[in-house]
Amino acid sequence: MPATVQRFSAASADPHILHQHLLASGVVIIEGAATRSTIDEILGELADNQTQTKTQTKAQTFALAAKSPTFATDLLMNPLYIDLVKRILTDTAIIYYEQERTVSISEPQVSVTEVLTAAPGAAAWGLRRRDECHHITHPAKRESDLGIMYAATDVPKENGAVRVVVGSNWWVDERDPTVEEEVLVELRKGDALVWLGSTYYGRAANSTSNETSILLSAIATPGYLRQEENQYLAVHWEGVADKYPTAVQRFLGYYVSRPYGGAVEHMEPLDYLKVKGDWSRYIPVDLI
Repeated sequence: MPATVQRFSAASADPHILHQHLLASGVVIIEGAATRSTIDEILGELADNQTQTKTQTKAQTFALAAKSPTFATDLLMNPLYIDLVKRILTDTAIIYYEQERTVSISEPQVSVTEVLTAAPGAAAWGLRRRDECHHITHPAKRESDLGIMYAATDVPKENGAVRVVVGSNWWVDERDPTVEEEVLVELRKGDALVWLGSTYYGRAANSTSNETSILLSAIATPGYLRQEENQYLAVHWEGVADKYPTAVQRFLGYYVSRPYGGAVEHMEPLDYLKVKGDWSRYIPVDLI
């Protein structure tokens, strides 16, 4: 019999306990992770964006952090998610230079943000590990991805529930999941599912005739790995990212993963953008 996915209330969840459950089973549910009003605001921004660009709703819509400022500044930066991201994906390295050693810290960054839409009659999409982008051998010695998906609508079993295989983060690459090992996760609007990139997940078919389900998703990766979605092109700087708080900009990748990763002219990207070519304003910093 498949294991169950542990559920926690956003109002009382302890990040330490969530972390332990994630490491053990690869997936948890945070009930009430977002308010319904926040979700509605994001859906309104997405609708406005589709009207302006004359795009049609697709099964996957990328660059969510660019299309919805509310998602970028609120749900992407959910304190519980950010806490877990830092616990799981932050990495340190001891750097030696001329008889001195120092500890360099690589902070996590956004890998991809997207809208996952299951229209009536939509087929299921298959189980996969999201860390496949980073060529991970399993069981992973070090996790490369941590995702969160918020239910923007109610998501019952019949209209595109999330498929997960609890504990598959501990499996070797040669072991394939079976139908019997799957769990169908139902979510209420505002709930969120958090999962490790090494955990098998997918989505069930939408067997309804008139009910569309929507998930709002973000995945983070360590600062020393390449982002699945190029955030600097997906989220344009001028007019979009430049209006976001500094914490969001850094999470999108506008910072140096110590030592040196992502530097521009040996500068922090945000410092470089402030200088704008006026080197009289350049202030050297230690990027180790």
